[in-house]
Amino acid sequence: MSNDSHLKIIRPFGPSLAIVNIPEFLIKKLNDFVDSEVANSKEKASQLDAGPNLVGQVSQEINIPKKIIEEGLYDFLYQSTKAYVKLSINKDINKFNLLNTWIVRQFQNEYNPIHFHSGHISGAGYLMVPDNLGETIQKDKVNTHGNINFHHGSKQFMSGGYVSKKPNIGDFYLFPHYLYHSVNPFYGEGERRSLSFNAKIDDEIYQVYGIE
Repeated sequence: MSNDSHLKIIRPFGPSLAIVNIPEFLIKKLNDFVDSEVANSKEKASQLDAGPNLVGQVSQEINIPKKIIEEGLYDFLYQSTKAYVKLSINKDINKFNLLNTWIVRQFQNEYNPIHFHSGHISGAGYLMVPDNLGETIQKDKVNTHGNINFHHGSKQFMSGGYVSKKPNIGDFYLFPHYLYHSVNPFYGEGERRSLSFNAKIDDEIYQVYGIE
């Protein structure tokens, strides 16, 4: 994967967001891992439980084992972050310290409240999405069931204050760790399965004000 392969920068407010495609082989690898090793094993799920360190009101949050990280996931996250920083601020990172990466399993009526992450750069994307996220409660209103929402500042001239994105399998968003975000509940059968990470990059690039 080249540094800017399929990666697009969007600027709905102050900090930029990036969207990139998760390679199909990684989607399959991660889904196979959950379905074959975690979904039906309480012992494995307990060993890899990421829930105590996260805020999601969801069924399951799973730390990804080192073996799977090393089989393509680390390279995808590193190269995507490198391209994101380069295209956003024209800086070349030389360090990429992956702090943690995990999978979120979300089902009907579950949600992730507004929160931010640790590290410098974070990301979230989709491994599985229900065919139907549910109908709007009031007719003709915009359907945001299951959406991820990014929040920054307040609504004003030239800035909406937040952007809401519908989940699509393979879409992966990168953003600065401090950017508040949340996930809406959905209504219906199926699973909304997502991948997230936190990482640190070169301090001299991140610390634009000389402090962390």
